[in-house]
Amino acid sequence: MKRSRFLLPLEIALAKDKWINIQSLTLDYAGTDLNLDIIADKLISAEQGNLKIAVEVKSFGNPSVTYDFHQAVGQYLHYRMALSYLRIERTPYLAIPEAIYTNYLTQPFFQDSLALHRVNLVTIDPSRQEIIR
Repeated sequence: MKRSRFLLPLEIALAKDKWINIQSLTLDYAGTDLNLDIIADKLISAEQGNLKIAVEVKSFGNPSVTYDFHQAVGQYLHYRMALSYLRIERTPYLAIPEAIYTNYLTQPFFQDSLALHRVNLVTIDPSRQEIIR
């Protein structure tokens, strides 16, 4: 499987933001393996415990942003389904380049789809290795 060119910048951005235990995870959904790009934890407070996330990273490298968006949202929904099925307490996120978000995904079709499917989105600036939103 091809490794996203934005995976390492996101791992660095998460570490800068005090996330720990950053690693990949393979989910076994009744014999079907699903490879999550990143899981990570962040201590909120002693009382509230840790935030636990699962992140799928997409670079949107194809000429058609709409095609990449279809693939990304479908994959996100399947990972969310698998986390629920396996009772893994992690909030799923879809990570994409900030430039893709601002140049394309602010359009109504994409915004409506993200809202309808309740996609948790993280945008990154890969050159600065920072989380933007």
